[in-house]
Amino acid sequence: MKHNNIFHSTLAFAITMLAGISCFAQGPFNVGTINPGDSIVIYYDVTINNPLVPPNAISLSHQGTVSGSNFANVPTNDPSTAPAGDATITLLNTPLPVVFSEFKAYQKENFVALTWKIVTEENALKYEIEKSGDARVFTKIGEVMATGGSGVINYGFTDEQPFPGNNYYRLKVLDLDATFTFTRIVKVAIGEETSAGILYPNPVTGKMVNLELRNLAKGQYDVTFINISGQTIFTKKIEHAGGSASQLIELPEHISTGIYNAEIKGGNMKIYRKLVVK
Repeated sequence: MKHNNIFHSTLAFAITMLAGISCFAQGPFNVGTINPGDSIVIYYDVTINNPLVPPNAISLSHQGTVSGSNFANVPTNDPSTAPAGDATITLLNTPLPVVFSEFKAYQKENFVALTWKIVTEENALKYEIEKSGDARVFTKIGEVMATGGSGVINYGFTDEQPFPGNNYYRLKVLDLDATFTFTRIVKVAIGEETSAGILYPNPVTGKMVNLELRNLAKGQYDVTFINISGQTIFTKKIEHAGGSASQLIELPEHISTGIYNAEIKGGNMKIYRKLVVK
């Protein structure tokens, strides 16, 4: 990273790194004679070790000293802040990403309820809820401010005006530094009497697949993936809130590319779906 300090009538320059971060310091640096009334700007690069030492450091304080033969030592000045002679403070912007453990959407009476769980949220500002009828063009329908708490955090939002048919939802996660990311898309079908269980996208690219349960009673459902040899390779229990809901399932790394049978069962229902993993 590059920084600058501005000072007057200087002959030599040295820089010292503070805040317990292991950095490279060089000095003194001779600049020669400067005429009275003139000023000079010193630009310098700072190399910060990766990983940081200590790992929880949040800022870097760097202070130079001007020395010469005809005046006392003078500390350099951060030109962007007061007072004169203050050190330059550089924030080490290393925000932690928001980590989801769950993101669900399901029909609740005439509405759609969205819930999500967060396990890491140190730099989140808010969550904007976006909806689409075609999974391509999304519109913001609300927002929930981040609490900034620790541990597992639960959030919820209700869409009181869902579309007839397919409703696609995603979250836009805005961080404190104005950056943002999107979650994966979940879908809820309103007023459709179609198949009770659907896996999408199919084929699966990556390790994420959505399970959509439609018009089913509240309860626990088991999803089992079986390879072409008949071996059970993965089972996940799903807590279904009732009605229609979509839930994201992360497939384990040991699931290789190929064709699998997915068994979905709960209560008196048992259905099978073919799933292709690429």
